Amino acid sequence: MSETDKPQSSVVQMPNSVEKELLSPEFHEFMAESMHRSFIDPIFKGIRQFNRTSMYDNVAIFVDYDNIYWTLSKGYMHDPDCEDPSKNLFEKLTSTYNRDNIRVFKSYADYEQIKSNLTSLQKKRIQIRHVYANGKKEQGRKNSSDIELCLDAIELCNENPNISCFVFVTADSDMIPIMSRLMYKGKRVELYSISSATSKQFDMNRYAHEHVDLLDFLGIETKEYDLDTLIEPALRAIKGWTDKYETDKSRFLGDPVLKELFQNELSIPQDIGSQLIERLVVEKLIEKQSKEFFHRNLNQTSKKPSNKLTTKGLEKISTVSDVAIAEVKSGASQAASAKE
Repeated sequence: MSETDKPQSSVVQMPNSVEKELLSPEFHEFMAESMHRSFIDPIFKGIRQFNRTSMYDNVAIFVDYDNIYWTLSKGYMHDPDCEDPSKNLFEKLTSTYNRDNIRVFKSYADYEQIKSNLTSLQKKRIQIRHVYANGKKEQGRKNSSDIELCLDAIELCNENPNISCFVFVTADSDMIPIMSRLMYKGKRVELYSISSATSKQFDMNRYAHEHVDLLDFLGIETKEYDLDTLIEPALRAIKGWTDKYETDKSRFLGDPVLKELFQNELSIPQDIGSQLIERLVVEKLIEKQSKEFFHRNLNQTSKKPSNKLTTKGLEKISTVSDVAIAEVKSGASQAASAKE
């Protein structure tokens, strides 16, 4: 059979317009992007996911408990080690990072000053680090928990290079240098803090790969308080305390005691209590007077500034009471008239 007699394969001739379109740079770019989406991107996504997972294989958690405890208890009346697991700081962190992946879990505080159950913390496998804070509270308290925490973190980084993720629970901007140093060393750094309590001068989130707000993490609801509606109940609480302990030389109503009184009687955080005290002072409803206080340890008596209602404060309560009594009497009279 000659070449001319062999059956010829059919050849499809594409239109010139289609051929030009297939050869265009736009078409080649489209095909390249399609290959990326189909083959290359999933591969790199898998690699990134593998690397991310491996970063959580060895986790170290450092809790500045002094800082977090006082912030949550005074600002939101929340105990970080509460009974509810869904709102318990240590339970939530353990479940988030997986108990088997946590190599270090340390909590730093002056445990003589905070109301914390050490047995409860130890049962959760928390490594307790007691840091003495000169025995004082609030403004007089000088604490070195942050220093101890930073020293332990950098020491762990040098001694155990397998630790891949460092988790810091704090609102203290003093942690910025250690977080920055660990990031430079190739460690993953994650920060848990209370955004409203962190310093406005420093953006701590820039020094961590991930930031979590503790209020969201623990499901803590923020409430708005109207100081105007709290004034009269506050004055009544002060009067009740004064009537009970006026002659008791073992007690005086300083600002810390008054904030605790407001917290118990009015169910408000101590931070709101501080604002309320300032408001009462500005409106001249309370004032500080010297009260004799007997120091049992020293076996001596001294004068202590104790909050007490002013004449204006007493009048405000009595005025409210008189109005309330008048309304009750008026209502009773109207009821009697209706019966007649």
